Amino acid sequence: MKPRIHLIGGPGSGKSYAAARLSSRFDVPAYALDDLFWDNTTSGYEVRREPAARDQQLASLVERDGWIIEGVYYGWVAPSFAAADIIIAMTPSIAVRQWRVIQRFVLRKAGRVPSPNNNESLASLWRLLRWSQTFDEQHFGEARRAVTTLGRTWVECQTLEDVFAATGCLERH
Repeated sequence: MKPRIHLIGGPGSGKSYAAARLSSRFDVPAYALDDLFWDNTTSGYEVRREPAARDQQLASLVERDGWIIEGVYYGWVAPSFAAADIIIAMTPSIAVRQWRVIQRFVLRKAGRVPSPNNNESLASLWRLLRWSQTFDEQHFGEARRAVTTLGRTWVECQTLEDVFAATGCLERH
């Protein structure tokens, strides 16, 4: 049986990078919850997908044998939390995360890394930086409660090396 890993953390915490590395390590697909939450088929930026469609997509992913699911979300992802073999909370410092968010924005604007669409602006960058701060102050505790309410725990990891150590027990023998 292939592992099911859920990564959660604030913007810029390294979730996508860790998911890609774990996907390669365990030969399972990685899925970004942003792709379920945001409707990138529209011409606008920050347009939310209908909750029923989002939830149906998540249910379809969770049923699969082996996956990495990553995102900042916790209010609607109980099926993923419940099905995961391990839940990892990415917890680098806010300074590291803010720098990564700014760096990603600049690289996207320069066309050096893919962007979900071309409508990101300085205003949307500012909102994301504020959201990152808010995640730590308000939502991190709520996310932990969402996990513990399901009788689950998570492992806090600051680095990719921590993530590899935490998932070492999932290695195939």
